[in-house]
Amino acid sequence: MPQPAPEYMSADAFFDFAQDRDEKWELVDGVPVMMAGANQRHQAIAANIFASLYNQLRGKTCRPTSADTGVSIGPGTVRYPDVVVDCGRRDDESMFASEPVLVIGVLSPSTRSFDSHRKVLEYKSNPDIRYILLVDTNNVGCLLHYRDGEGWEEIMRDSAGSSVELPEIGITISLDDIYDGLEFKPRLVRQNEGT
Repeated sequence: MPQPAPEYMSADAFFDFAQDRDEKWELVDGVPVMMAGANQRHQAIAANIFASLYNQLRGKTCRPTSADTGVSIGPGTVRYPDVVVDCGRRDDESMFASEPVLVIGVLSPSTRSFDSHRKVLEYKSNPDIRYILLVDTNNVGCLLHYRDGEGWEEIMRDSAGSSVELPEIGITISLDDIYDGLEFKPRLVRQNEGT
């Protein structure tokens, strides 16, 4: 027997729904969707990023928030990036960022393709978002999408000691800070590589 189509849920109804759940949910095209959990490595990277942003933005208008801050993407979609920098009016009771200028996704192997394609396109549709930073968990590296006039540009950083500058909010994120305390498996090197 076919299942009835799920009833469309507004963002306000979704926030009421999500508050009473132990699991993590997102709203996608008006339908609640349960999110996968994150491992310790993923959480350590997100915490490192949050700590760096908190130290740089302390006392300023913009502030970092954690993965429990929703970002509205149109009328029926609410996403939860790993870290958000909100530069809008502070509302301590709100469940979402009022002006999300920077969204950061830590890429898990199981969601990497989805997060780096569909979610990036969704984030780009929000006019407040100026920067989208995708951070690799298995290798040192991140990809920054940044708004440049009416379009978008990209910058890749993939070496220790490098950093990503975000001049509109006056911060620099160091890859050394992002991966602080983490170890990496040695990469296999092909015989022809480097010759």
